Amino acid sequence: MSRRIESVAGRPPVSRHRAVAIGVVLALALVGVAVVAVRDLAVTEGWATGEPWLAEVVRRLDGLEPSTGVLVLATAVAVLGLVLVLAGLLPAGRHHVAAPGGQHLWSSPSALAEVARSAADRSPGVVTARVTRASRGRVVLDVVTRIGGTDQTTLSTARELASAAGTALGARRVDVRAAEEESA
Repeated sequence: MSRRIESVAGRPPVSRHRAVAIGVVLALALVGVAVVAVRDLAVTEGWATGEPWLAEVVRRLDGLEPSTGVLVLATAVAVLGLVLVLAGLLPAGRHHVAAPGGQHLWSSPSALAEVARSAADRSPGVVTARVTRASRGRVVLDVVTRIGGTDQTTLSTARELASAAGTALGARRVDVRAAEEESA
């Protein structure tokens, strides 16, 4: 592999950047301004009837004098601008977990939880297992055994199998709890 491919493959997967949502909202606002500008162009050129909107807005803003309301609005716009700059500068969040043995193996929390659930579900004496919580650091499973919550050996075996499967892919902690079987 070339160095470029190795450097790209070595980077952890990241989620969509916060600035993407901000960019979409700002792009939609600019499209709205463009629609109003085209409408005003059509009215000015006589292609459509009515009065131009932007000229009236500019006339009203031209007569604006310093007041408390203008100061509050300007401060809010400045704070919003700083928040947008900071959101653009912060790195994108990481949602995947690196496997301890593999160099380029990354798993999502839901994939870790499903592997651990599947391992616990296949252990002897387990009726069903379901994921209660899945995050980057922890997977919580609820396991129903044949005898109920009193079968500690079955629960211990399910815990060992789920922990082995989850930690092999990078889960830091896999918790297995006894659960009651739900009646239909």
